[in-house]
Amino acid sequence: MRQPRLRRRQRLAIGAVGAAIFLILAVFAIGYVVAFVLPPRELVVSVNDVKYTRGDLVELVRIKQRSAEFAGESIDASTNIFESLQTVVENEIIKQSAPSLGVTVSDSEIDTRVDAMMRPSEQESLGKSDEQITRETKERYSSYLNMVQIDEPTHRELVRKSMLREKVRTYVGDSVPFVAEQVYLFRLVMSSRGEIDIMNIKFEDAIRGANNPATYQAAFFEIVREFSEDIPETIRRGGEIGWVAKGVIPDYEYAFFDLEPGQITDPIPNVDNKNQLYFFMISDKQKGKELSPSVRDELKNKALVEWVNQQRKSHEVYAVFNSDIYNWIFEQMKISIDIPEPTPDPFQQILGGP
Repeated sequence: MRQPRLRRRQRLAIGAVGAAIFLILAVFAIGYVVAFVLPPRELVVSVNDVKYTRGDLVELVRIKQRSAEFAGESIDASTNIFESLQTVVENEIIKQSAPSLGVTVSDSEIDTRVDAMMRPSEQESLGKSDEQITRETKERYSSYLNMVQIDEPTHRELVRKSMLREKVRTYVGDSVPFVAEQVYLFRLVMSSRGEIDIMNIKFEDAIRGANNPATYQAAFFEIVREFSEDIPETIRRGGEIGWVAKGVIPDYEYAFFDLEPGQITDPIPNVDNKNQLYFFMISDKQKGKELSPSVRDELKNKALVEWVNQQRKSHEVYAVFNSDIYNWIFEQMKISIDIPEPTPDPFQQILGGP
């Protein structure tokens, strides 16, 4: 009687141990799937039937990083992920919508672009035969694909999308004028606790009776040097932003475009920093001034974005991006963020300034 009971207890104990081991393995398996298998497959973007996962986005970010390294350049890792997601959505909309404009990119055009990207420079080509240059171009392309870890068909597809974007941008950018009303803009930054009244009084005293741009600029330079809490480079320039056309700085143009030369705006909240106030002044304005290449280029970019947003309405677009996805992608990239010095002025980036 005791032996059957003992054997039964042993079987129960073995079964319990087996079940515990199974549960532990199951927990590890589920954890592995949740941590490593499911996230790369999670959908982040779809445009109609074309889908992109977290894994696809990681690969695109890596390609962008490595391409910059190959060219001896660097990109801001903190914005690269966000920009890549936006680019994925925009480029897919452009690819699917471009044929309606009659815009296409042929294989021969891609060949020409790739050749131009990889061909040695004129200085590097001096004294070399066409055969040598062709061989070096192919070797450089092969080296690029190996470094970036991308196959040729994938790279050619990325080049096609980039070229389609350029062509559509040119197409919709034809509506951007060469001449437009512009104002010569200056900016001063203060906190809400700053000596705003004193700043205004000093400026008014300095320009009293004046009616010329040089006096307005000199007076503004003095109050910028004394009161502005802007970045050092903008303070060094006396708050000068430069000639600005409508549509270039849309978040703030409502405040300064109708000013008369020598006038300062009321306090304008900085949309990116609620603790800061902007004060704008224009020293000059012209109804019909030729747009600089950089400003016209920026207006073309905005025209493209508006066109893409309009086309978006006729496509089924899904895009999700949150801190969890960002952190996961950042972890996959194993990259560190370097804060550039000096801190760039977004206004000057828009206008193509230093």
